[in-house]
Amino acid sequence: MRVKTLVEKEEVVKLSELEASLFGEKAWSLELLKKEIENPYSKVYVLEDEFFGVVGYIIVRVFLDEAEILRLGVKKERQGLGFGRVLLSYVLDELKKEGIKKCFLEVAEDNMRAQKLYEAFGFSRIGKRKGYFTPEKSAYVMCKILEGVELC
Repeated sequence: MRVKTLVEKEEVVKLSELEASLFGEKAWSLELLKKEIENPYSKVYVLEDEFFGVVGYIIVRVFLDEAEILRLGVKKERQGLGFGRVLLSYVLDELKKEGIKKCFLEVAEDNMRAQKLYEAFGFSRIGKRKGYFTPEKSAYVMCKILEGVELC
């Protein structure tokens, strides 16, 4: 198993298929994923398993000394096996190496599994965005201090 930066354009189609299987009509389109990969402020990492291929991915945008996790997904049949932890751990280590001080994300208020994962890595809720996903579905804003600052 290994985490790698997504650079091959052909791999984007597989990522798009995984994104669609996880998020349905809320999935990012193939074109949006391609643009994100080309964005100089974004980093796209995939987790590959020798038997199952790409089992997960994480998309992060970095600007100055802050980062935001935009997407984190693991194949449904591989969820709950620690792959999300591997991806998150890898990315947070990379961000620290780059001198990033804070990392933010939004998570659906009803996604308890994801909230527990982020809290286990030291993320704290710092706010709520009402109607973020749909008019009825809000998100919590979470933050983790990576280096040298006291507050998010």
